[in-house]
Amino acid sequence: MSIMVTGGCGLVGSFAVRHAIEQGHEVIAFDLARKMELLQDVQEGVTFVKGDILNAPELMRAVKDHGVTRILHTASFLTPGAYERPYAAIETSIMGTLNVLEAGRLFGLERVAYVSTGKTMLTGAQFAQSIPTGRLNIEPDPYSSAKVGAELICNDYRKLYEMDVLILRLGGQVFGPGYAFTGALGQGLQDVVEKPLRGDPVRLDSAHLAHSREVLPMLYAGDAGRGTMMATLAEGLQDWVFSISCLENCTLQEVADIIKELEPGADIQMPPATEKGGPAQYDQRAKEQFGYVPEYNANRGLREYIQFLKTGRYQRLS
Repeated sequence: MSIMVTGGCGLVGSFAVRHAIEQGHEVIAFDLARKMELLQDVQEGVTFVKGDILNAPELMRAVKDHGVTRILHTASFLTPGAYERPYAAIETSIMGTLNVLEAGRLFGLERVAYVSTGKTMLTGAQFAQSIPTGRLNIEPDPYSSAKVGAELICNDYRKLYEMDVLILRLGGQVFGPGYAFTGALGQGLQDVVEKPLRGDPVRLDSAHLAHSREVLPMLYAGDAGRGTMMATLAEGLQDWVFSISCLENCTLQEVADIIKELEPGADIQMPPATEKGGPAQYDQRAKEQFGYVPEYNANRGLREYIQFLKTGRYQRLS
């Protein structure tokens, strides 16, 4: 099976590529930049194609030239970038997804799997509640708004053209190893993880994580990538919308405590937490239909992240 991963050199995309290779599939990483830092040890099994999902001819040519049978569409702006550049973020989410779906339709692909966010459930509910009054009681969030729109388009293509289109919602704040391409949580916590390794103090306040809650669902990128690819490869699915969930919820203080445990002497200060974390619930349908269960708690994920920063190479830790 020939699988294309858009954003295949990104954080979630890289782990999705790794899982597909481990399962013996041919993998095409379609991305704007060749960033192989999480794929160094498996890069011989990856076909890298430089391209932009907003450039439909480039995308179509890559699908045709490489005999792609399924696409996992991970390419997207992250939350902070969407606030800074809403036009570009919305264009990428809507038109980029439309191009991927058109490629799936025109070439008769077996499946297109779209990576969305669990935030669409809240945004969608708020929008539905506001419809009768005409007063949209929704805070501005270009990232979530664009994801809702893209999910609706996925629904259109699935039903208009009888396509196999999946929606895979990442049910947590994605974090993991890499240089400057981590998810919203990873971007906010980058200094918290990296400064102690250099012996620098960390002073964190609410402004550093303006788009996050106090209790964070800690979704490690390894779980996110593996789960989305498992769904992309699965056969006989009964449903087509799934949550790729995390194992654990943590407060920022609990994350800091883990880093202090992993890096003795780390000097991290932040406002005290008023809540507590704990086990997270995961999607039973994902477990039953394609076997996904999250494997990483925050400690294990942060250990892999720190190991990467120390060595410059990704290594799976038990």
